[in-house]
Amino acid sequence: MNKTVLIPTLYALTAALLFGLSTPLNKLLLNTIEPLVLSGFLYLGSGLGILIFRLIKEKSLFTRTESQLQKGEIPQFIAAVTAGGILAPLVLLYSIRVTPASTASLLLSIEGIATTLLAGIWFGEYIGKRVWLAIAMVTLATMLLSVQWNQGWGFTIGAFGVIAACFMWGLDNNLTRNLSARDPLLLVIVKGCGAGGFSLLLARFFNLTFPSVQIILIAMVIGVLSYGLSIVFFILSLRSLGSSRTTALYSIAPFAGSFLSFLILGERPQQVFFLSFPLVLIATLILLTEIHSHLHLHQAYSHDHRHSHQDGHHNHNHPDLFREKNFVHSHLHDHEELEHNHEHLPDIHHRHQHER
Repeated sequence: MNKTVLIPTLYALTAALLFGLSTPLNKLLLNTIEPLVLSGFLYLGSGLGILIFRLIKEKSLFTRTESQLQKGEIPQFIAAVTAGGILAPLVLLYSIRVTPASTASLLLSIEGIATTLLAGIWFGEYIGKRVWLAIAMVTLATMLLSVQWNQGWGFTIGAFGVIAACFMWGLDNNLTRNLSARDPLLLVIVKGCGAGGFSLLLARFFNLTFPSVQIILIAMVIGVLSYGLSIVFFILSLRSLGSSRTTALYSIAPFAGSFLSFLILGERPQQVFFLSFPLVLIATLILLTEIHSHLHLHQAYSHDHRHSHQDGHHNHNHPDLFREKNFVHSHLHDHEELEHNHEHLPDIHHRHQHER
């Protein structure tokens, strides 16, 4: 297995595991805190926690080894935060009030499909048959796991809201992919503080009760792990794998949550867990063994991102400080036109068009 595939795959699986950790922990907190308030402190905790980590490690908000958000990318970032951090949770909150729980759980499983459709149709990401098969298997497995068989079914106007929320998260995933070359910690800091602050202002507007300081701190610590670090790893995976593949791998989060609920809460997994989990394992194996190789042309262009000089795409000259090939750094650099044939994924250097 190629190292360039394995490492971002592990990033995506780690992101899913960390997010899955929030399921049993949040369930414990929801006995004492409103869902919207909890969401706000989870996001706020993720932003502030990563901010503290960055300041301790770098003594600065910025770092030399990562590229910073460019002025022209700010609208995309605002759109991503608005779609995924504000609108999607808000639409979902209102939609599930008029939607049977089993229907809502089932429909939430289509986020992977929504992300993939947007990636392929709108954002031009290459999606082969193996990826579509993996997405379909993961979606089916998640549907089997999430449906609540003992509750009523129904398709209401709220169901359309749940679908809309999934497409908003899909849009967030794809917009974030476009920004994945930028400093992931800084993206999480701004997104977490922005989305968390908005949710808490909304909670105040609705006169929702805020919990004790102790509960708030616990929620924020969970937010650092399950939202902050999880999103950082998710962005690092997007950087190398693209939206559809990262989202497919990230879809193991419900299974991680189910397993961790058993360890933490003693909740035994339903029988359907053992039916659906093998589908996820097979889908992951399909993605790990994907081989995509063809002759392709890199146009001459300039950009700024984290890199070293041992990947075959960065051969530009440097001052003495950067001569070592394995020295990781970030700066604006030029790429000359290059045509070659090798195995690759839709990373930041391989987002070229393909024949349909």
